[in-house]
Amino acid sequence: MKKLLQTLVVGSIISSMTITSFGATYDFSKNVYKKGQKSHEIRVIQEALKNGGTFSAKATGYYGSVTYNSVKSFQKKYKLKADGLVGKQTIAKLNSLSLFNVKSTNKNISQQSTSRGTSSRAYGQKLNWWTQIKGSILNPGDTFTVKDFHTGKTFNLKYTVGSNHSDVEPLTVADTNIIKSIWGGFNWSRRPVLVYKNGKTIAGSMIGMPHAGKDNQPSGKFIANRSGGFGYGANLDYVKNNGMDGVLCLHFYNSKTHGSKKIDQKHQAAINKAAGR
Repeated sequence: MKKLLQTLVVGSIISSMTITSFGATYDFSKNVYKKGQKSHEIRVIQEALKNGGTFSAKATGYYGSVTYNSVKSFQKKYKLKADGLVGKQTIAKLNSLSLFNVKSTNKNISQQSTSRGTSSRAYGQKLNWWTQIKGSILNPGDTFTVKDFHTGKTFNLKYTVGSNHSDVEPLTVADTNIIKSIWGGFNWSRRPVLVYKNGKTIAGSMIGMPHAGKDNQPSGKFIANRSGGFGYGANLDYVKNNGMDGVLCLHFYNSKTHGSKKIDQKHQAAINKAAGR
């Protein structure tokens, strides 16, 4: 029985190594990618590392010193064996963070919106947080793409914690910089957004102020002087090295704040705008 379970686990890992990126499919199960190699698969890996914030050079497909150091940084960040080799565990982690799909997802959203003739003003569905979204469309750990309703700019988020609404974090420094460009820096203003998940476009409202965490402290640890003016409490920062301390609030129809446990009418007004109402 133990041998059978091991076989099943290995088979599951291998099957997860087939990755779709930029409209093409790659099988990463057959090779370990290392310094000195050159291939199209390595270029795809470099793009994924770039989405993850550890690779800033041009993706050439050559596995040189820059790529080696970027891989080690990524492995250390996610507590993998930091050997600078891209094997099944590193590929699996890149894939679980949706880093292979970030750019292609944004491209697909742009194409879909353009085909409707509403590149930055398409409307979302007004779905109830409690009965239609929470635990169904969105669960903690999910990653997804968001588009700002007014500017049409897109960025990628991860739902990390939160029950009354979703507390989210940008996946990469690039995503954080896009958020800052939309909000004009970090601030508490509520903006209508469109959330893309499971083939649906959902009307939401988001604030642009990171709070209740510190990027350089362990996740969940009780700390003082949390970001956004929050005092002592659990460190709500789970996505590390993304250029931001703590979480952002993402609200949907009938969601509530965590402090007052009441519906925030300014968020609901922004959600109505994103829904075209």
